[in-house]
Amino acid sequence: MAQVQRDNIVSLWTQGFQAVKDKSSCAAVLTAKELSIVWGSDCRYWKWVSKTSPINCEALDVAELIKVCCLQIDGKYNASNLTKGVKYGVYFVMELSDNLCMNGPVTLKLTSPNGSTVEHKEDLQTKPRNTWVGLKVGEFDIPACGCSDNTVKFSMNGCDETTWKTGLTVIGAAIVPVNIC
Repeated sequence: MAQVQRDNIVSLWTQGFQAVKDKSSCAAVLTAKELSIVWGSDCRYWKWVSKTSPINCEALDVAELIKVCCLQIDGKYNASNLTKGVKYGVYFVMELSDNLCMNGPVTLKLTSPNGSTVEHKEDLQTKPRNTWVGLKVGEFDIPACGCSDNTVKFSMNGCDETTWKTGLTVIGAAIVPVNIC
């Protein structure tokens, strides 16, 4: 899976942000505060700061990684809020700094509302620095007939417990149609 460069991820984030603002079911965004970040509330490991959004110049709370051995970020979203019959992509939106230190790839995992799971690895060391990057977790369909569990779950895991990780800022996650909604 490829990352999405800044202009495209800002466009996807804008699409999701606008859908939330308009109460549309076409797309969604989850801010960093809406994700579950292991050790995220411990100021020894993460720092919560306000950054200016490139979309609307408003303040956006983001999570800056100070250092952790076990990087674990989880998200979930009620897919019944999305449009039935549409295929969606899930992206972690982040910024990687020049001092990025990751020993090996992270595992990105998506569990769709029908229970199927896909996962793959991404090497963050190869991604652009000091700009927004979208890491595609995977894609899922919202069936027209519905599902028993309407939750889509996604995660990023980098738990090599021997190496301190640093240099990553979590902006949030975007859930957007693969094709225009």
